[in-house]
Amino acid sequence: MDEVSLSAFGEWTEIPGAHHIIPSGFVRVVELLAEGIPAHVIQLGKPVRCVHWDQASGRPRGPEIEPWGEGDHNHNAREGGQGGGEPHGDRRDEDEQWPVLVECEDCEVIPADHVIVTVSLGVLKRQHASFFQPGLPAEKVAAIHRLGIGTTDKIFLEFEEPFWGPECNSLQFVWEDEAESRALTYPPELWYRKICGFDVLYPPERYGHVLSGWICGEEALVMEKCDDEAVAEICTEMLRQFTGNPNIPKPRRILRSAWGSNPYFRGSYSYTRVGSSGADVEKLAKPLPYTESSKMAQASSSKQQPGHLLSSKCPEQSLDPNRGSIKPMQVLFSGEATHRKYYSTTHGALLSGQREAARLIEMYRDLFQQGT
Repeated sequence: MDEVSLSAFGEWTEIPGAHHIIPSGFVRVVELLAEGIPAHVIQLGKPVRCVHWDQASGRPRGPEIEPWGEGDHNHNAREGGQGGGEPHGDRRDEDEQWPVLVECEDCEVIPADHVIVTVSLGVLKRQHASFFQPGLPAEKVAAIHRLGIGTTDKIFLEFEEPFWGPECNSLQFVWEDEAESRALTYPPELWYRKICGFDVLYPPERYGHVLSGWICGEEALVMEKCDDEAVAEICTEMLRQFTGNPNIPKPRRILRSAWGSNPYFRGSYSYTRVGSSGADVEKLAKPLPYTESSKMAQASSSKQQPGHLLSSKCPEQSLDPNRGSIKPMQVLFSGEATHRKYYSTTHGALLSGQREAARLIEMYRDLFQQGT
């Protein structure tokens, strides 16, 4: 908590109401959102290597898009402006260019007019320099560095039979030797002390005999490096020690998350770190390319309410390519870290996606009106 900005935390807003557990898992939410979308347009297991945007001399529109050559994956060379920056099979037509090219890990290149980037703040922190060509504007990079993302993991322990009583809801741990401690983190070998307790999952008819524990911070990252057997053994010893029951058996099964070491997340929740503010969230959400007349995300990400599709009325960019003064949006950003009021939440992520979709809808609505 010493890293959280107290002045900026006041902007975070909690939606009233109870928290609900989805019996079939959170994947059901994704399935419902995907209903009505043709299955063939959704590609799973398709990691992206790089988003090439602002392609003034990019690939022509056409039915065939050739993959990158092996020599074209040197991002360091591209960042330095040397070699590898031009795709093979270049058949340029200056009037019909794809402004964005999405380069996948399997070397396929997918052309696009617009791309909405939803990767986590943790991934942006680690990979933004190689993930975007050209690189991101300096103020967006600075916002990425200033904002924080933490790691919070869950540990589930399933037992054959409960060793706790029917009235027990949780088992909380308090270490006597920490009363006077001022340390903010534990030594790596004492990572387990960051587990404050285990909650009993009810009803057992649905979940079985399961305990659920939380661990966060640097200690969570240490836990992620341990194997299941070691984590199960340590958790069992803690339960024996704090209950005074040496006969507690090891769990029959352990399930745990590892958000910090997952290469597609690199963390669990974003937050406004000391030195950052809600303005950094707005800068992170700002579409590319930047324009002098752009109003971008300033009004949208903070005023959007849950359950309402944003009615975007930002006259952000001139969409008529013949005017030539301002480029249409190419790369847009969504995800929980881009919502000023609801960061670190699922509804924040959902609303940010609706915000960017509405931004594109409004852009094309303006384009249609200009053409009529």
